[in-house]
Amino acid sequence: MSFSTRAGQEPLLGAYLSIESTSSAHIMGRAGFDWLLIDMEHAPLSARETTSLVHAIAVGSHGKCASLVRIPAIGVEWVKWALDSGATGIVAPMVQSKEEAERLARFARYPPLGERSFRPFNAPWADLSLDSSVQKYLSTTSRDIAVIAMIESRAGGADGQEPEYVQALERIVRIARREKIGVGIFSATPEALKVHLAMGFNFVLVAGDSTALMNGATMAMDSASETRRGIKL
Repeated sequence: MSFSTRAGQEPLLGAYLSIESTSSAHIMGRAGFDWLLIDMEHAPLSARETTSLVHAIAVGSHGKCASLVRIPAIGVEWVKWALDSGATGIVAPMVQSKEEAERLARFARYPPLGERSFRPFNAPWADLSLDSSVQKYLSTTSRDIAVIAMIESRAGGADGQEPEYVQALERIVRIARREKIGVGIFSATPEALKVHLAMGFNFVLVAGDSTALMNGATMAMDSASETRRGIKL
């Protein structure tokens, strides 16, 4: 089932990965998230490391968790490396126009739909089914990849001012519904998540590996420190 189809059935909850560790990716895959975003834009992850993280997510989640790769920019090499890993889809930052979105889509699709060159050496191995192969990837899997454009500016359709920002979000959701495509957002708090789900966003980023590690470690240390303070030595 494609990422878009799943998102159309119920809101999908995801987290970002910024730590270059397959063990961390494996654990996050087992945590139950619907999707994980490997962040090549803001984390110094190579194409090799990204491929390993994609495969670790697949193994950790038993193939249930989708893997998306946020590329640093709309470049044919970034799109190629990300998708050849076997990722479920790509996310491109700072998409400013229709022309940029169309270029992104062309880079991500094989001919005749696009311009993606062929030889996905590693892509089949993110598929845990026994019939995974290069041919299956070409004929089936690659047709369902998610191509996601991030709108991060007024030129793209939104900015950070109220109430303009809220109106821009509502407009984006309205257009997405009309075109029957998924639309996602980052929710920094449970309260924001409630608002965004009510607005109609259907895939939402709610956590991250580094923040989860920090929060868990801090919680453990705070609890242990409180216990220590309560003991008279």
